[in-house]
Parts: sequence; C-alpha cells; structure tokens
Amino acid sequence: MAELTETTPEAIHSDLASIATTLGGTLTAVIEAIPGGPHRPTPLARKLGISRVTASKMLNALARPNPYEMLQDIPGPESLRAVTAAAPDLGADASLVREAEDAIDRFAQAIRHQFGTRAALNAAISTRSANLQARVEQSSRYEVFKGMRQIMGVEAETWLTSMIFAPSPADPMAMSITTIHGAMRLRRLRPDVPIYFTFGPPKQHNANNTELPSSPFKLNEFCTNTPATMETEVAAGQLVHRLAHDKLGKEAVVDMLAASHNPRGAPRYASPERTKGGVSAFVDIPVKNMICDALVHADLFPGSTPQLLVYNPGARGPANPNDPRRDIDLVAVPEEIECLGNAEDRFDLAEAPRYPDMVKKMCAQIGRDESEFRLFRLRMAYPVTAFQFVMAFRAPPAPQD
Repeated sequence: MAELTETTPEAIHSDLASIATTLGGTLTAVIEAIPGGPHRPTPLARKLGISRVTASKMLNALARPNPYEMLQDIPGPESLRAVTAAAPDLGADASLVREAEDAIDRFAQAIRHQFGTRAALNAAISTRSANLQARVEQSSRYEVFKGMRQIMGVEAETWLTSMIFAPSPADPMAMSITTIHGAMRLRRLRPDVPIYFTFGPPKQHNANNTELPSSPFKLNEFCTNTPATMETEVAAGQLVHRLAHDKLGKEAVVDMLAASHNPRGAPRYASPERTKGGVSAFVDIPVKNMICDALVHADLFPGSTPQLLVYNPGARGPANPNDPRRDIDLVAVPEEIECLGNAEDRFDLAEAPRYPDMVKKMCAQIGRDESEFRLFRLRMAYPVTAFQFVMAFRAPPAPQD
C-alpha cells in the first residue's frame, strides 16, 4: 500500500487528487454494479444496510466533478467499508469490490498517517477550490460561533456596522464620519455573564466629567424587536454599553442600535504615513451574520475600489492598515466586498427592514441626501469574535495650493 511521504503542498495535493480519483472511480463502479440503478439514497441505503444519510452523502460526493470536493464530502472509511462489505451479496463483482477496498484503505491511511484527523485533511485541501474553501471557512467559523456563544453567554442574528463618509463642513481637509452599530435579534443565554458592547469614541467631553454625552441620533424607531435597555459609561475614551436586563428564553430578544457622529472623523487626503482610510469594525459578540457597509460620498475616495483586510489583532491590538508590520496578522477569507454603487435598492436588507429609513434619517441629520452616496458592502456568515474587519480605500493626494 502506497504511503504519502512527501510533505510539500503540491506533492500532498497531487497524492490526494490521485486518491480521490481512484476512490471515486472504484466506488462508482461498485454502486453501478448493484442492480436497480440509477440509485436513490433511501432504496440504496436499505439494500446496503446503511443509514440514508450515509447513502445520500456518498452519492452526492461521487457526483462532484472536483476531486477535492468529492474527497471532503465522501463519508469516512468505516462507512465506505460497510458499503463494500454488502456489495458482493447484491451482485457486485469481487474484483470491483477489492479495487474499491484498496482505494478506501489508501484514503484511511492518508487520514491516519499523513494528517492525523479528517478535519486536518479537509483543511489541507480547502484551498483547492473556491467553493470548497468557502464551505470549510463557514463550517469552521460556525464551530467558533457555537463555542463563543456559550462562553460569552449571548448571541445575535445580525451585527450591523454602517459608516457614512462625507466631506466635513467644519474642515475641508477632513471627512465627517457617522457610524451606526447594531446587534439585531440579540438574546442572553446565561444569567451569570455580563454583556458589554463598545462603540467608537464618544463626543468630546471633559475626562473628569462623569456625566455622559448623549447621542443626537435616536434609532429605537427603526428596531424590529424591542429596543435593548443599556447602561452606559466612558472607559478608555470609548462609550461602553452594558445590556441591563437579565431575561432568558427565545422570546427575550432585543435590538440594539446606536449611532455616533464625528465632524472631523478622519483626514480626507493621503499623507506619507496614511495612504488608506475607511471602515474598521469589530464584532463584540457571537453573531450568525455580519453586514458591514461603507457609504461613501461622491467627492471622496475618487476611483478607489476598497480592499478587504481581516486581522487577528491578538496582543498587538487594533491594526492600522497603513502599517505593513501588521501584515503578519492578516487572515485569508473567501468573502469579497460587493460594490453596489448607486443602485436604487442598495439599502434594502432582509435582516433590517427599516435600514433604508435609517440611512435616510442619518443622512438628513448631517445635511446630506442618501442619493449622494455609493455603497460598498461586506457580508459574512459567523464572523469570528474579536477579529478586525477593514474596508480600506486608497486616499487621494491633497490638492495643490
């Protein structure tokens, strides 16, 4: 029996492609040799004495043209051995069965000796197809979500970060930034864990003043569910909100929407130290879906298409996309930014039915109309809590005097 001895990625992938091709071909031959084809999962499962789920997974995997996708989806070696053990009594030729058994043994050996686990094998082949990578990424992030929601004692359906970039009326060299953050259909899972949400810098105030600034933007009217009750304090220059209720149960869901405005939020033009600007978002709680929007005024970031940068900040803290030293913290993801431009329905969100009205109100609050803004959107399932998501635009040079 051949062993996988080479450990370079290309050698491993070549061997796995060979294993997949042989495994798929021999198993297909065995299945086709069983009378009654073409086979459907339920009757085939009855004939072979296996579960319908196993039969369905096997048939779906064998139908995949990509060998790596087939290898990821095929049931494990023991389940496949149950198929070959039953096949001779159903009319499959013994030589076909032996070839399939040899292919299964080679598959099992690759898992056991080369990778150690099936999950490690799946991770190794995940980059061989865009579809495969997306499925592996999402299933892996789902596992993180399940663990973090138990640890943190909270979950939500959707996290929304929406940043509106407009020319600053207070400073021609700056952009105003208006930010909406929200956790929608949020529910507490544990009564013993405090739940906090942090939103960007508060309005300028005296650091010794314990009276908190209040946002001029009230968003409760746009909530689909009961607005969350929060207690707010200033910590390290940021507004920190604590979920005030301790209700449990599937009916105790709330929407949390908050907004902030900075008339001089960021420089409008590039400098030697800063050539990129845009959205930087953290997801504070485990969520099933993240929507991150950049609403960019027509006069800002001309001709720039945003770059998606995802960081695992770790001990180094929030990353500056202008600092190449932070490239070591970048995490590859299959998602891409959608450029929705000025499409009439660009603000429609199934997760937030009142989002178009919310955007309209926020734009009006800063003296703008939503038609002035083009939209860029990142949508991600099960974003990893504490990762940093950056939508980086190339800043234009400053005008010459």
